[in-house]
Amino acid sequence: MKLIHQNKFESNRWMIRARWFYAPTLFLMGLLSKLDPLGKNFFPVPTMLFLFFSFILLNIVFYKLVHYIESHNKQQYLNILATSQICVELLFFTIILHLSGGAESVAPIFFFIPIVSSIILFDVIGSLIIAFIAGVFVNLMVVLEYYDVLEDVPGYPGTGILSYEQFLVALTSTITITAVYFIVGSLAGYLSSVIKNRESQLSESKRRAQLQAERLRLLNEAYNSYARQLVRKDLDLTKQNERFSQLDKEKSEFVSTVSHQLRTPLSAIKWTLDTLLKNEESTNLTVEQRALLMKAFESNERIINLIRDMLGIDKIESGALGFSFIEINVVDLINNIIEEVGSQAERRSIKIVVNNPSELPKILVDPQKMRAVFQNLIENSLKYTRSGGQITINFAMKTSDSIQIDVIDNGIGIPKDQQTNIFNRFFRAENAKALDPEGSGLGLFIVKTIIKRHGGEMSFESEEGKGTTFHLTLPVHH
Repeated sequence: MKLIHQNKFESNRWMIRARWFYAPTLFLMGLLSKLDPLGKNFFPVPTMLFLFFSFILLNIVFYKLVHYIESHNKQQYLNILATSQICVELLFFTIILHLSGGAESVAPIFFFIPIVSSIILFDVIGSLIIAFIAGVFVNLMVVLEYYDVLEDVPGYPGTGILSYEQFLVALTSTITITAVYFIVGSLAGYLSSVIKNRESQLSESKRRAQLQAERLRLLNEAYNSYARQLVRKDLDLTKQNERFSQLDKEKSEFVSTVSHQLRTPLSAIKWTLDTLLKNEESTNLTVEQRALLMKAFESNERIINLIRDMLGIDKIESGALGFSFIEINVVDLINNIIEEVGSQAERRSIKIVVNNPSELPKILVDPQKMRAVFQNLIENSLKYTRSGGQITINFAMKTSDSIQIDVIDNGIGIPKDQQTNIFNRFFRAENAKALDPEGSGLGLFIVKTIIKRHGGEMSFESEEGKGTTFHLTLPVHH
């Protein structure tokens, strides 16, 4: 027989604790039986005391054994301990049965105690085995007393010798008691198995709940840890952001100061060089001197343009770039820009075509910023289109609320592997740098930023060696 109780130590302790209650009760019942005026109980009081204290001593031994097995982690001995406790109870109750008057006394009911204990410790089969052993002991007691193997100890007046009729009556009584043992054992065993199955389900549910609770606890600890890390990161980022804001402010102040300080002498140099070039007759310049002045003028102009772009980027990033929106005719704006660059286009034999639809609504933009957009795109197309090429500007209504403007050239194009970076600051494609090494790489960045600030979109298509098309979409404000 094997223990089926989930907590085997607890089931053994339960039996030990139960004895502290029913052992004194049985002893008290034995003493009270001596006071029965009708009885002739020959159960000696010293024997009662001996059995009682022996029972208590064995119970203490069982208690120590459970503690020893648990502390030394020897669970394999728990089955032996539980079986030993049941056997000791059967032995004691058999002795009490004999000394209390046999089957005619109330002692047979004491055997229900080990049967109930076995139900708690073992399964249904185990309880039925104990019920069978108890029945054998009770019936065997009657048989042995009848055949004088054991002396009959009558509980009430009598000869002490059983007649055949008395034997049959006693045997019938003990067989009936044995049947009751089996009935109680089987029913109680069934109920115990149901309870234990329910207990097993509850234990499993409890285990799952504990496992879920442990998972939630771990998740909560992880969440708290991440929350603390996020708080620290947030504080660090706040400090860094404050530092970056300060650095950005200092950078803007530095760029603005340096740019303004540079623009004054550069403008003076530009005016001086322009004066020298225009007054060629009074200055008596040689061809070589004029060429040097032209190079100086162009270099000075590039520096001025670079400073202008740097100031523009700084204003864009700091949010200081103001916009003044008015309604304009975008075709007129672009035609004005084309007139300004017309001489340059004629010099390089580049044709500029404007496809102007008959009816095109006005758009609400900042004229100066939008002039910078189209001037940059058209000048780029002129710069990177070879002599004899063509630049085409198309206008079309994309939707009822937006207008699309395409600037198309058949110039050097943009390499495919470099197209993703074309709107980045200071980026220039390799073929563009080879053709014009002096560019700043800021123009397209500024253009796209201005278009976004107007609520528009900008994209492009390009193929190296075949040209580039820039698509600009601007909202129409009615």
